[in-house]
Amino acid sequence: MSDAVNPHQGAPDGQRTTSCATELACRDCGYRTPLLDTAFKCPACGEGLDVDYDYARASELIAERGLEGRPQNIWRFEELLPIVSRAAQQKVGQFAGRTPLIRADRLGAELGLRNLYLKDDSTNRPTLSYKDRVVSMAIARLLELGKNEVGCVSTGNVGTAVAALAAKAGATAYIFYPGNMEKGKAKACRALGAQVCQLDGNYDQANRACRELSLASGIEFANITLRPFYAEGAKTMAFEVVEELDWISPDHFVIPAAGGTLSSRVHKGLNELQAVGLAQTEGTKINIAQASGCGPIASAILDGGEIHPQTPETAAHSLAIGAPGDGALVLDAVRTRGGSAATASDPEIFEAIDLLGKTEGILTEPAGGTTIASTARLAAQGKIGPDDVVVAVISGNGLKTLQEHPDKPWPEMVSCDVETMGEMLEDFRQAAAAAPH
Repeated sequence: MSDAVNPHQGAPDGQRTTSCATELACRDCGYRTPLLDTAFKCPACGEGLDVDYDYARASELIAERGLEGRPQNIWRFEELLPIVSRAAQQKVGQFAGRTPLIRADRLGAELGLRNLYLKDDSTNRPTLSYKDRVVSMAIARLLELGKNEVGCVSTGNVGTAVAALAAKAGATAYIFYPGNMEKGKAKACRALGAQVCQLDGNYDQANRACRELSLASGIEFANITLRPFYAEGAKTMAFEVVEELDWISPDHFVIPAAGGTLSSRVHKGLNELQAVGLAQTEGTKINIAQASGCGPIASAILDGGEIHPQTPETAAHSLAIGAPGDGALVLDAVRTRGGSAATASDPEIFEAIDLLGKTEGILTEPAGGTTIASTARLAAQGKIGPDDVVVAVISGNGLKTLQEHPDKPWPEMVSCDVETMGEMLEDFRQAAAAAPH
């Protein structure tokens, strides 16, 4: 791409963001390498690489610039994000993030929580899930590198985000789904111009194959080879929530976990807000929500051990990752902050989807249902107090997964006259009166 700027060779004024990213680092063994390096795994120990920042410089720049006039999107605190090329930044993510934080009084009353909030990423742009945050960062990095092809392996929402954001950036997208692909999301990818391939295997098998394909073909994969940058997009949720709460960090986050990127980077984002002097965040606990049919992270937290891979058996397909890539980081985040975890069965997940819908008017997919069911369990167990400020993450939109919901029949072909319709209305009223409130 002709207007690509190599951010690591001194971009001219006006073409460089105020990013204070310094290098890539391995948290396990201490290996460090420049941001220019395209490595995504540590060559010394094989663990994933993370982005480091000059927090003293970031603090100075945030103080100098202030908050007035900053964009209302994921790039609001670009000092704490890894993209250096202004041209790359401006091509994606301009409408991602800044999703509403909704005070959920009616749902909170059902769960016995007086200060319950929903971070509603089901309204994220352009594809109605939290993945718009992380994929925007990955596509911006792709553009920094001057490349125009991108792949991904997806349980659902990553695929649609890659398809949409690659299209906006003028890149070609290749989406690989596992055998239990949600066909609605695959159809959306095709409508967005991406190529889609369903693989004969579960997500973990597909992920291993895609990693080999990426290395063999040279094509960057958003959530594999670009992962150090992709993951940084998840921090923006922490930045937003704390600002939306007037710079008072909540007592609890409840976050659905698949690969573990969101929960581990919310932890990092909270730490960074404190490092640059914007908020005191050390008292915030992170709690993990998983399906009982695929809960390797939650099991490790509750058992006090390490993560053991599981074979997914759940209708919450977007959470069906049995060997979570960032699992160890999630354990550290939860244990460091004194949080916990809970799991929910598929029937409990769909009951929670309905509860959220009828109390707050929000239709979520099974991942969001898992969050609500797990929040209810944590509250019932006393791990979340009735007066605690709780932020439950709704990570995706239920319009994408209606085919997964249990059937709820309704009267069909009723006679079109007032008398018959009145009889039906009376039946509806009696059913509503008998329903639990």
